[in-house]
Amino acid sequence: MKTRLESATLLLRARLQQTASLVQYPLGDVAIPHRYYNGPVEFRHLRYFIAVAERLNFSRAAQHLHIAQPPLSRQIRQLEDEIGTQLLERNPHGVKLTAAGAVFLEEARKLMLQSEHAVHAAKAAQKKPAQVVRIGIASGLGGAVSQVIDEHAQRHAAVELQCKDIFSGPQIEALLNHEIDVGFLRPPVDSAELDSEVLFEQEFVVVLPKRHPLAKRKSVRLKDLASEHLIIFERPLSSSLYDKILGLYRKQKLTPHLTVTHAETHEEAGKVMVASGQGIFIGVGAMVSTSLSGVDLAAVPLNEPGAKIEVLMAWRKSEKSTAVFNFLNRARRVFRRAKHKSL
Repeated sequence: MKTRLESATLLLRARLQQTASLVQYPLGDVAIPHRYYNGPVEFRHLRYFIAVAERLNFSRAAQHLHIAQPPLSRQIRQLEDEIGTQLLERNPHGVKLTAAGAVFLEEARKLMLQSEHAVHAAKAAQKKPAQVVRIGIASGLGGAVSQVIDEHAQRHAAVELQCKDIFSGPQIEALLNHEIDVGFLRPPVDSAELDSEVLFEQEFVVVLPKRHPLAKRKSVRLKDLASEHLIIFERPLSSSLYDKILGLYRKQKLTPHLTVTHAETHEEAGKVMVASGQGIFIGVGAMVSTSLSGVDLAAVPLNEPGAKIEVLMAWRKSEKSTAVFNFLNRARRVFRRAKHKSL
């Protein structure tokens, strides 16, 4: 850090000396020799000069700087004496910049910005870099993951957890591109660069308007839904859910009437489609009934063999972050505990 600050200081001094040696006389193009620069010019001189030059009025500049006008005038005179040339022309109505003053104003602004950068750089160098774990959460998994987030935050307050809703399919690319560090998703995890493990299984439910004749059933079979239009999201968003749902129909030798969409029932577009009677939706676990403009949606368990799907946790095999591994371990503990409670 010392070397960094010393370098910034040397750079600022060099720029100031360069400015002082290049400012022009107001009536000519003769450069002031460097021997006329007595220095050192202090940063308060630059700040005072910028305030006057921007307002072209000593009184308003003094008010802005919260100092009296006479000391401000003396500081500007001292600055001009140290540089060796006049920067401001005084008159009864105010002041105006000389040619030298205009050049000095531009360079003074640059120097002040560089000084601010040096201060910020020094402060940043002293701070311990914040640890961040970026988490991708597939649709319908927020409730299950929230317990992990809460417990981890209590035990690792210095680690920032950033959560993002991402469908299962796009999570693979997000992990490979280092856009997220941990993914909660449904299979497949089909990359040799990723590790994954099964956390639990979710059961399928059928989402339909509450006024639907099947809404009051304790469970439904696919044969009961044979005449219904099936709203299903595009396959790239979650290939496992898409394939599993259509696979359940095939096992029962049924052909669904498909309406393909990019929305799900937890999103407004999906709610509108189901509530308006455009079709039913087959989802998993967290697809619970919600209200939309006075129309309730019901979630009824699907009673078919194999009507469940695994939920996975995935991460990069090359991962080195201790913060990520701590989060993975916390997730394992939470879901292991939840599994034991359900037995």
